[in-house]
Amino acid sequence: MIQEIKSRDNSLIKYVNKLKDNSFSKEEKKFIIEGIHLVEMAKNNLLYVLTEKKLDEKMYPNQYLVTKEILEKLSNNKSSSSVIGICKFIDEKDDYDGDILYLEDVQDPGNVGTLFRTALAFNIKNIYVSEKTAYKYNLKVIQASQGSIFDLNIKILNIEDLIKLKEKQYKIITTSLSKNSVYLNDFKFDKNQKYIVILGNEGQGVSQIALKEADIVLKIRMENIDSLNVAIAGGIILNSIYNK
Repeated sequence: MIQEIKSRDNSLIKYVNKLKDNSFSKEEKKFIIEGIHLVEMAKNNLLYVLTEKKLDEKMYPNQYLVTKEILEKLSNNKSSSSVIGICKFIDEKDDYDGDILYLEDVQDPGNVGTLFRTALAFNIKNIYVSEKTAYKYNLKVIQASQGSIFDLNIKILNIEDLIKLKEKQYKIITTSLSKNSVYLNDFKFDKNQKYIVILGNEGQGVSQIALKEADIVLKIRMENIDSLNVAIAGGIILNSIYNK
C-alpha cells in the first residue's frame, strides 16, 4: 500500500506527531524512529514508513509519500531525515540467562541510549530499568542507542524486585566513590558467575538499598577529576565483565 500525503494537517500526520509525546506513545504502544539505518533495523516491528522518495515495496509494503515540509514537522533533528518509521512496541520477556544491566533513575536520554548500545556491544542483552529512567522509546534514546534496542530485552523493574534476582544465583555489582569501595583494577570477575550491574542517577548515584544489597561495590581508578559520566563508567565496567 502506497499513499500520498501533502498536507501537514492530515489526520495521520497529526497522529504521528503526537507519538513524539512519551505519554501518548505509551498509550498507543507505538513509537517513532528516524533515518533509513533505524528503519532497516526495525523490520520486525515496523508498521509503516513516511518517506519523501518511494522505497522498495517488497521491504516496505506500507508507505506514505510525504513532502519535505511534513518530514521537517515530524523530525526531532535539526536536519530532518528522508524517512520516518512508526513501530509497534518490542516484545519483552523474563530471561535470566547471562549478565544483566540495571539503570536506576538514569535520566539523560543520551546516557541511556549510549548504555543500551554499549551493553549490546559487550553481549549483555537483558536490561532492566527503573520507572524514573528515561523512556526507552524516546527519540533521543533510540538515536543514541543506534538501534540496539531492537536486539535487546528492556523491561521496567523496581529495585526491590531486582534484588530478588539474587535468588537466581546472581551477584550484584554497583559503584560508589566511598573509601570502602574496591578498585575495579583489583577485582577479578568469575567467568562462571552471573552478575547484575546497577548504574545510578547522574547526580545522586545509586540508592541506599542498592548499596546495602550489593555483593561488590566498585570504583574506577582515575586522576585529575573526581567522577566520570555514568555512560563512560558503565562502559568501562561492562567491558571488564565481558572479558572475565
